[in-house]
Parts: sequence; structure tokens; C-alpha cells
Amino acid sequence: MPEPRLTNQAPTERCGDRFCTLPDAVVQHILGFLPALDAVRTCVLGRRWRQLWRSAPRLRIATADVPALRFVGSLNRFIRQVLLLRDPGAPLDECEFDLRGYSRLYGSCPDLWIRHCTMHRVQVLQVRLYAEERVKLAGWPLISQCLVRFELHGLDLEESFLDFSSCPVLEDLKITNCLLDADKILSRSLKHLEITGCELCWQFVPTQISAPSLISLQLDDYVGVTPILESMPLLEKASIKLGQNNEEYCDFCDNRGSGECTCDMCHIYDNTNVSRNSVCFLLGGLSRATHLQLKASSEMVTFKRDMRCCPTFINLKTLLLDDWCLAADLCALLGFLKHTPNLENLILQLCKVHIL
Repeated sequence: MPEPRLTNQAPTERCGDRFCTLPDAVVQHILGFLPALDAVRTCVLGRRWRQLWRSAPRLRIATADVPALRFVGSLNRFIRQVLLLRDPGAPLDECEFDLRGYSRLYGSCPDLWIRHCTMHRVQVLQVRLYAEERVKLAGWPLISQCLVRFELHGLDLEESFLDFSSCPVLEDLKITNCLLDADKILSRSLKHLEITGCELCWQFVPTQISAPSLISLQLDDYVGVTPILESMPLLEKASIKLGQNNEEYCDFCDNRGSGECTCDMCHIYDNTNVSRNSVCFLLGGLSRATHLQLKASSEMVTFKRDMRCCPTFINLKTLLLDDWCLAADLCALLGFLKHTPNLENLILQLCKVHIL
């Protein structure tokens, strides 16, 4: 048998990089963790890489892109091209716009970015702007059959944008540091809602929150008129933090004043066409909660009125109140205890008083 011939000839096919043995889907998953600009630049690595970034399941337009793009015009063009050149058959699982590197975003087009993402069937969408002035979005409702989680930061949301009736699978909505100039937040599918550091000021009339499938609700450190909460029969956990910056204190109203009062709060209630002392604007929507954290000012007219027709919290097991409930001879605390027949845990969070 002849001996095998030894040769120094290299194999005819040689792997060009360490990713050559990985399936395209794995490489695309990895590209999704890169800033979008870096992901696009991989197209120069070889023939195989030319199309991979177009089908990455995750897209990140983050601060790392800012030094290369420099101007808002360049940013708009880059984002538009990235979204237009994506493979239309590749679903977009998650898209993130994190532009904290820009102090001014005048002329940017976040509304178009959002609409393009919904066309690519995005499931998780995060839009975080940190500019000195909020960017206004168009006032027509969003339409998406795939959007599950939506996060908004630093935007001006007006008119019907917060009507999510055309987003049937939306479950999580987080709104931070935004202006909410709309009469209603509407979603039949929403399960988790968080509104933090926002301003609610729709023509000085309460914004209605209509989300009958809501399981958790957080309203924290917002300013403007106290919203009206519609029925939430599935609510389990709620955390509400309000203060005097949410409404004007009126001694006349506090003493069960009649229609002769002309303060701003009376004007607000009059515009709802309901009796001021017969409807729970806030507590009624919270009455099905299992766990409730409630922090407020003792001088808030809304709570004092709600307590006069306080609903029964039939499911409530844990209740946290801060020291506002101890004012006025413990009336609020006693009112809650009277209307929580199944309460198991009561937590009173008291402020420290410094004695000179």
C-alpha cells in the first residue's frame, strides 16, 4: 500500500472568522446587543455579513451612536435608513431609542420612528429622550397588533395618542417625565401601568384612566389635576403618591361648601357633571386592590371628598398609609379601617419631627 503523500498546500476553504460556524440566527442575536451604528458597520466584514444586520431581532439607537452622528439631521437620516433597509420579513422583537446624549432634539422625528417600528411588528418599544424641551408626538392613536410593552420618557403626549384601543396585545405601559395633555388613557388589554414624574393638564380637567384589565398601577410624583380612575376589577397592587401640587386646597370645599364656591377644584368637579360628594374619583377605581400604598397630603380635596363616600375594599389584605391619614382626628384612618373588612396588614409610615 503506498504511503500517503505529505503536502504543505493549505485547504481550499478556510474559515475567515470565529463566527463562521455559528448559525445566522445566533449572529443576528449577538448583533442586537450592539448599538445600531456598530451593527450596521459589520456589513464590511465580508459577504456573509452584508445582510445579517438587517434581520437582527433587536435594535438599539443609544448614546454610543451620538459622537458619530453629531447633529439631529444626521440622527434622523440614520434612523430612517436603518428602519427602511431592514428586512421587512424579519420581526423586530425589541427596539430602544436612548438619546440621553442630546440636550436639544428640535427637529427630531420620534413619532415617525415609532410608526416605522410598529410597521416592523415591534413587540417591546422604548423611547427615552432627555432633551431640555419635550418633543411633541402626533395626536392620533397608535396602531399595532404586536406591541406588548411600551416605554416613553421625556415626550409631549397630546390628544388621542394615549388611546391604545388599536393595540390589542399591549400589556405594559411605562410613562416617565412626560406631559400628558389628553382627556383619557384608554386600553382594554393593559395589565401594568406606571406613570412617574409626569404632568397631567388636559384643559384643567381630570384625565380619565380606563383600563379594566389592569393588575398593577403606579402613580408617583406627578403634577397636575388628580386623575379619575374607572373600574379596575382585576387590580391587585396599587401604589399612589400624591401631594398638594396636584390640586388647590380650598377651605370652603373642605367644610362641605355648596355650589357657591368658585375655586379651581370646584370648577373641575363641576365640569364632570356629577355631584361633588357622591362619586369616588380615585378610591373607587382602587377598591378591588389586594395591596395598596397610599401617600398623600392631608389637605387634598379629592381624598376628603372620596372618604365621604368611601367604597368597601373587599379584597384588601395589605394597606400602607403615610401620616396624612392621622390628620383631623384620625378620620381618614378610621374610615379606611371601617371599609377594609379583610385587612391583614396595616403599615403607617410616619415622618420624623425634629424638636428644637
